[in-house]
Amino acid sequence: MGHPGKFKTLELLRRTYWWPGMHTMVSRFIEGCAECQQNKINTHPTVPPLQPIPATDVTRPFQQITIDYITDLPESNGHDSIMVVVDHGLSKGVIFIPCNKTIDAIGTAELLYRNMYRHFGLPSKIISDRGPQFVSHITRELGHILKITLSPSTAYHPQTDGQTERVNQELEVYLRIFCTGRPDTWAQHLIDAEVAHNQRIHSARNASPFYLMMGYNPILIPIAYPRTNVPLVQERLTELQKARDEALAAHELAQQVMRDRITGKFTPFKLGQKVWLEGKNLRLSYATRKLAPKREGPFEIIEVLSPLNYRLKLPATWKIHPVFHASFLTPYHENNTHGPNYTRPPPEVIDEQDEYEVEAIVGHRKQRGGIRYHIKWKGYSSGENTWEPEDALIPNAQELLRGYKKAKKLA
Repeated sequence: MGHPGKFKTLELLRRTYWWPGMHTMVSRFIEGCAECQQNKINTHPTVPPLQPIPATDVTRPFQQITIDYITDLPESNGHDSIMVVVDHGLSKGVIFIPCNKTIDAIGTAELLYRNMYRHFGLPSKIISDRGPQFVSHITRELGHILKITLSPSTAYHPQTDGQTERVNQELEVYLRIFCTGRPDTWAQHLIDAEVAHNQRIHSARNASPFYLMMGYNPILIPIAYPRTNVPLVQERLTELQKARDEALAAHELAQQVMRDRITGKFTPFKLGQKVWLEGKNLRLSYATRKLAPKREGPFEIIEVLSPLNYRLKLPATWKIHPVFHASFLTPYHENNTHGPNYTRPPPEVIDEQDEYEVEAIVGHRKQRGGIRYHIKWKGYSSGENTWEPEDALIPNAQELLRGYKKAKKLA
């Protein structure tokens, strides 16, 4: 019968059967089905909350700012975090500054001095989280001397920093789109991300942040230009144009993703909870992308970095950063009505060797030493798939292997 969904399953069953509590039982059974959770279109995606900060009267750019950090990124140019500075009061402009998670109060002040002060002077108010950079004695004393009001958000009023959180979410989506397959290069693309944001018209202002900050929109890298006979110039212009086009396209897609997720309810995930990971941005070698599962996992949450960012326990063979935004995660369900999805059978001992049963060969990749095959093991989740050389496949998988090689013309 396959996996037709709750209503279709009920309709098919009612043609022949009926029992008390049938609707509830079918609903619970399908809710606990891992194949349905993993492969069907998610009509109720995770929706993180977004709340604005109340505005105040300001007369100049970056007079009132919000500051937050995106941390635990893969290292890029010696950095593992981003300081996000938002002009809350006037322009809605942003400044993205690469930094490190270990940054202290003095380091924060130095980055603001080098990246914001030289353009806009001192702010009159800073809204931030309650990190050590903002609640230390040094920060409070600097604020007092420079007459800057420090307004750290509280655990009971997360909306204090809602606007910066919105920018953080959008930036993380942007970076995932822009840096897919090359996550260690995000630091060199922050300028493109910043320009892409600041040159777009803000819906609440009917003008771009650039225009509100400077009174004009600066000239950006052109969409088209005459070709040149100087190879180095042509190569550089092509590189700049490509970066500009990719930045604008990725930023537009990130904004659309955020618009699609600004309404609805959101329940933060918990430590130890199992979740599905959206597979659209994962580069996994399935035989055909169209038939690949929409989600991978389930994976255990091993660290809660914030209500919106989580570290997952991923397979050791996955060479990707294990921290993900909540919008890329979906709760995994298992219940008594359906029973366990993954029986995780123990291996058979053949010739004193542990042997697991191969369910399917889902992909392959060529590398030095031959071809390695992406193996789905019977009774185990796709998150536990492994890459195996041909000579490691057990004898009862030879028929599967021959069929796969024939279909992929590898024989």
